[in-house]
Amino acid sequence: MLVDTMKLLVYSLFSLSTLSASAAFITYQNGVTNTINADGDPWVTGTSMYLNIVDDYGSSPLGPSGATGNTTDLDTFSPGGGGFDISLLTWEFGSLDLYTGPGSVTQSPGPASPGFEDYRISGAGPNLTFYYNGDEWVTGDLTRFITAVDNVNDFEATGTGEATITNFTVAGTAFFNEIMSLTGGTGVITFTADGFSAVQGPDPATFTSDGTISIVPEPGVTAAGIGAIVLGAVLIRRRK
Repeated sequence: MLVDTMKLLVYSLFSLSTLSASAAFITYQNGVTNTINADGDPWVTGTSMYLNIVDDYGSSPLGPSGATGNTTDLDTFSPGGGGFDISLLTWEFGSLDLYTGPGSVTQSPGPASPGFEDYRISGAGPNLTFYYNGDEWVTGDLTRFITAVDNVNDFEATGTGEATITNFTVAGTAFFNEIMSLTGGTGVITFTADGFSAVQGPDPATFTSDGTISIVPEPGVTAAGIGAIVLGAVLIRRRK
């Protein structure tokens, strides 16, 4: 059962008092995204946008190590720190709907103009959960997920996406504390991935992706700053 964030925030104060100057990255492979309702706006090569992301899940076989060339270790998974095995960390999120209302960037691609799929959180959260060896650690929300192509013939989609961690279990206290320390108390993290095909698959469809979860220092972030981070996050999905 999740422990109320306000009650356990005391546990994280020591972390917040000494913000890290380094970003941390968790690299992953073969993330899986399931979508349904392939009857939205026109998309690449005459196909249509999906109207719903029903769930996404992945794991971190590579881990936050220098092997990827751009990674700073998380103490939670460092042999000299928490000592947890990064390969046992998994996550899932779901319930995102294609959004075409005010402020949406959803639009069909043209011969020389970009196209975007702007997915937003559906219903009350949380819709993001991290697990360690099957045990729930932290929860939060991935509130927006944007995919994009350069034109109607661009088969390689890119996008934007961001989540905010808000609650945790006793077992996930160290992981939560480190995320809050690195992000200046915002709990904001960014999912990045690469190499997915924008060509529509069957309905329902399963897409795969490789990528990175970024936990970037943001001390003294204001509400306006958080908005800027949302727009600046990058997410690329691979559609199988």
